[in-house]
Amino acid sequence: MKRLALWTGVLLLLITAVAAVAQPPPGAGGFQMTPEMQKQIEAWRKWREAHKYTFQLTSTLRALIEIDKDQKTKLTPAQAKKILAVLQPYRNKPKMTQDDAKNALKGIKAALNVDQLNAIARIEAERRNRRGGFGGPGAGAGGGMGMRPGGPGGGPGGMPRGGAGGAGARPGGPGGPGGGFRMPDPSRMKDFNPFKPDTSTPFGQRAAQMWNEFFKGLQQRAAGK
Repeated sequence: MKRLALWTGVLLLLITAVAAVAQPPPGAGGFQMTPEMQKQIEAWRKWREAHKYTFQLTSTLRALIEIDKDQKTKLTPAQAKKILAVLQPYRNKPKMTQDDAKNALKGIKAALNVDQLNAIARIEAERRNRRGGFGGPGAGAGGGMGMRPGGPGGGPGGMPRGGAGGAGARPGGPGGPGGGFRMPDPSRMKDFNPFKPDTSTPFGQRAAQMWNEFFKGLQQRAAGK
């Protein structure tokens, strides 16, 4: 799968960045979180928990990319066809419910063998250990997917410079670190579909392109390429 190993975790990096902004870096002694920021961070944590199956789905797809690099756990054309059949119905839906995400997860796992499922479980356990319990599903999404500092987004992990700008954050706005961060509203992202990003922003356009490349790679594998 020539192009399967692309940045499928980009949206998860965005959400993690929004949550992580409340965590000051070592030595940032002057940082103080306001009550309003605490309220917004809590709203995002609740939102993330309410969409846990969506995050599990994208986390599984990221792990799928990792196991595909190993000849022992590489996807077969038949498996790629089954996974495509599971995911394609959600490509153009504006929303993805938790039932949708659970059904997609079930279908993907049904297409995999025991060795592949065990490999995915190991990868996800390693991710949890690396992030030390912080960040929720999707934290540290850059590992092993071609993400790198100074990538297409210009910032770490391919994100746009200025942090989570694609989600409505505005540098220079009131409140937040450096007097410049405004949290987006999680209620506007209820039942978000990771395969259908908002292409009205440059960040969303890049995310859409990345998913297009992911599905193109899956289609190539299904065709035996």
